[in-house]
Amino acid sequence: MNAVDLLVTIIQEHAPEDIWRDSPLAGYRMLGNTNRGAIGEEFIRRYLTLNDFTVGNGGRVSATDLRIGNVRFEVKTASLGANGTFQFNHVRMDRDYDYLLCLGICPNEVVFEMWRKGVVAENRAGRLVRMAEGQAVTYKLTKRLDDMESIAQLPDRIRQAIDEQQEN
Repeated sequence: MNAVDLLVTIIQEHAPEDIWRDSPLAGYRMLGNTNRGAIGEEFIRRYLTLNDFTVGNGGRVSATDLRIGNVRFEVKTASLGANGTFQFNHVRMDRDYDYLLCLGICPNEVVFEMWRKGVVAENRAGRLVRMAEGQAVTYKLTKRLDDMESIAQLPDRIRQAIDEQQEN
């Protein structure tokens, strides 16, 4: 056995199980974080358009990621880790949005959850953790797969959010 083959064997012995092996969505994991976020926003936009919603805003310079009717959404996207959780990074409370929509990419499914901004700010969506010590601008939110819903439920949840906004 040569040195490279020996090292490959040792790496395989110490590597955790790859939940993404043979996944149709494995390509998502190879992208940079900025590209992952852009893909998540575009997926939500197209998915909702296919479900008869008119979706506005978006792009790197927009103040709000998405607008559906009068409801503004901040979209965060994360992939499922080997520990069964998603880490949604750079959640900001200083941005002007009504709902935080978290999109979870799994090896073989797409999930989501969404909360009113006030619920997020009060840590009722989960505990916000500062991204860097000493700053209070960006946070991360960790969610278990069990805490998320099938993407098939998103159109109904969006309709509920629009109805609630119209009542207020």
